[in-house]
Amino acid sequence: MGTTFRKGFLFCLFLFICLFHVFPSAKAEAAGPRTQQLPGRVLDWVMDDQNGYIYALTEKGMLLFIEASTLSIKKQEPVSLRAYSALWRKYAQRSVTLLLRDGKLYVPSETSIDVFDVKTKRLIQRAPYNGLPFGLLGNKIVTFGKQYGRGKTTYEMYMWDLAAKRQTSRLIADPNFFSVFSEENTLFFDEKRGLAFIGRNVSIPDLAVLRLFDLKVVKRVSYQGPRGSAPTHPLIVDGSDVFFAGRRIDAGNINMVHDCYNGPVLDVQGAYVVTNKAVYDRYTSAKINALPFPTNYALMDAKYNLYLIKEGENRIYKYPLPADESYYVRSSHYAFTNVPISHLAYDSSTGWLYVLSAEDSKLFVIRASDMKMVKEIHPGPQPTDVKIDGGKVYVALSGATKMAIYDAKTMQFLGTVPLIAAPRSLAIGDGKIFFTDNSRTLTGSIAVYDMKTKKQWRIPKVFINPLIGYDEKQNVLYVGQEGTSDHDLYAVRLSDWHVSQLLSFPGGDDAFFMNGGEIFYGKARINPAQPGALVAAEFPEPLRAASRQYIITSRAIYNRATGTKIADLSSEALLATAGDDGMIFTYRKVATNHYLIKQKLSQ
Repeated sequence: MGTTFRKGFLFCLFLFICLFHVFPSAKAEAAGPRTQQLPGRVLDWVMDDQNGYIYALTEKGMLLFIEASTLSIKKQEPVSLRAYSALWRKYAQRSVTLLLRDGKLYVPSETSIDVFDVKTKRLIQRAPYNGLPFGLLGNKIVTFGKQYGRGKTTYEMYMWDLAAKRQTSRLIADPNFFSVFSEENTLFFDEKRGLAFIGRNVSIPDLAVLRLFDLKVVKRVSYQGPRGSAPTHPLIVDGSDVFFAGRRIDAGNINMVHDCYNGPVLDVQGAYVVTNKAVYDRYTSAKINALPFPTNYALMDAKYNLYLIKEGENRIYKYPLPADESYYVRSSHYAFTNVPISHLAYDSSTGWLYVLSAEDSKLFVIRASDMKMVKEIHPGPQPTDVKIDGGKVYVALSGATKMAIYDAKTMQFLGTVPLIAAPRSLAIGDGKIFFTDNSRTLTGSIAVYDMKTKKQWRIPKVFINPLIGYDEKQNVLYVGQEGTSDHDLYAVRLSDWHVSQLLSFPGGDDAFFMNGGEIFYGKARINPAQPGALVAAEFPEPLRAASRQYIITSRAIYNRATGTKIADLSSEALLATAGDDGMIFTYRKVATNHYLIKQKLSQ
């Protein structure tokens, strides 16, 4: 019995020691990144968000099926490699060697492409293959090659039909193709545009566009500078962007570079761009986070987890991307908020930017110099408009029948003014505050608040969802109408409240604002002082803001004096405001991300 007791005691002690050692290590792992040793150096890898896997090809010709959540290697499958030559290995590191599409994984070797079903993790087809690199065009595997004969070199495009299991080829007659062809190419076939993007990884990397219907090289651009000297340049095409040579390039015009990064782009996930050293915001190029260590292998999944390989160790690490706050600054020209923005206003005398969120009933006061928040105010339900006049800030509260007033220098609350209607937009002049009646949805009226007598009344004319602007020089209130098939413009003469219609033109976007005696309505720039030629100019995009120097549309910035385009915006501006000090602020939204971007163009 004593022996049995001692054995039981020793067994319990053994379990206790095991638990004592296991639990602390589990806590330590939870506090740090998850990690996994890899059985060899990785040549290329790809993320499969739908099935929760990472597929990695090692230098020894082993295909790894890695579970993304745990980093466990669930399967290792040898691919059809007799031997990797040193030359193939060199080029494989510079090309996208694994492709994932429609539940199939394409894995290249020197002599074939192995096609795997990712759900069953089984080889389903082996396609003959005779060159690097390759891409997918419909149901065909496509690569380029060259033939020698009769004293000249010809180039061909080879296509392996996966369904028919046979190869066809097309001669490339364009003599310029030799200048873009290389074993160091990376390829992407854009079926929607009918183009092939060909990136070449040389000391000065270049990008070419091949038109597929006649196999003509229609454009080629070299990207010089320090970002062109990195050893690897993957080619990523995502939506309207091409990422290559450390740049975000316009897919419709590869001469247009939207952003530059300090290193090659390794992965793109939604609004995030991952380089070899950091994570950047896609639409502003602002750095979000530095990577824990430099790497040539980085992936990001749909939940924004980062997967990095530390090459000297052949080890994979998994890091979560830090969560966003409600408002924070990513750089002195860019800020982020997790609530939608409904209105922007800028006061160049104080350098403050006013940002309204009607949905969240918030007013952010932002210092324009560094984009830092000075105050976060809850002025009342559904603030929809801000006007600065006479050292005061007026906030229309469309969720209540009142208006909040603040001191423009200190943002000290001065009180509220009860109104006869729920205000939606404001205009101030002639000692009066004009506001539109938000309580009427189909037909709306304009009301007036006299700041001296405190009296209020409605203008007799009934408008459809009116938009208003005041011209101090003419002492006229101009009225547009929102949501109508035609843009009707009216003038309300304040001396006798006479209403007259000035013009009507085809509708569309409902932008309406005044600046410098001009009206900006939809896409039209209108000069009301010239009755014979009211519409001075029309723009190709909806108008967003204007200042003494600039006119800002949803897609570009124009010189106000000449009307010529100065710069394209990298993404659509839903709202904008500008000051006569040259500052421009735009609000842009991508998926659930809300951005405030500050620009000041060089003179």
